[in-house]
Amino acid sequence: MPKRLALADLPPRAAAAREAIAGHARVSVLRFLLDNPGSKRPEIVVGTGVSAGGVRSALSELEALGYVDGDVEAPRRGQRIRYTVNRHALTDDLTAFMAWMLR
Repeated sequence: MPKRLALADLPPRAAAAREAIAGHARVSVLRFLLDNPGSKRPEIVVGTGVSAGGVRSALSELEALGYVDGDVEAPRRGQRIRYTVNRHALTDDLTAFMAWMLR
């Protein structure tokens, strides 16, 4: 498979938004959490149809990008975490991505 090339002059936060919407699991999790803020991981699995591992991975990636927040700080082992979308960050970065696309 050919190597994916970096997009020229894509601002970092616009690149983060592109990454967030580039995968089915991440988009499904974001969409679900936008409609169901404060959901726990099992609820997200049931609500999205994404596997437990897929949801875990998507949440981790979305938290790292700054688009999802959990209500428990690290270490989280064994704790039930409620997740919510950081609408402000997501909106700002998607707007930056669209501005870059439509320039």
